Amino acid sequence: MKNRITQITKDYLSAREAEEVAEKALANAEAILKQSFAQNGVDFNIVEGKKVILVKSQRASYNLETLKGLVSGALLKKVTKTVIDGTKFKALVAVGDIKHDVAETVTDYTEVEALRVYEVDEVGNEVKKAVRKVA
Repeated sequence: MKNRITQITKDYLSAREAEEVAEKALANAEAILKQSFAQNGVDFNIVEGKKVILVKSQRASYNLETLKGLVSGALLKKVTKTVIDGTKFKALVAVGDIKHDVAETVTDYTEVEALRVYEVDEVGNEVKKAVRKVA
């Protein structure tokens, strides 16, 4: 029994180590692929029936201290936990409870890139949703 647990523990530790190595290799490959896409002016490539797409977007962050001075305590409570709840904040902006100029004042955007892999048919048409999404 003890030998079995020891072997299972060793297998687990080996798997964790392999995962760390694979994560580093994946991060390195992602960086090289993003750089290659940029150098070649493309945002996707199809290889072996899979389409890898570089998706660019923005991730919003909000300035809580600035917002505190621009909206009522009741509105602030609706959009905050320990930080501003982006979904609730956007909803209150959408219905006009928080003015757009206030939203612009307290919102910062961070550029975000992600690679997505899609299965494609022989002509390059996507046949399945993303099989792997990586940030």
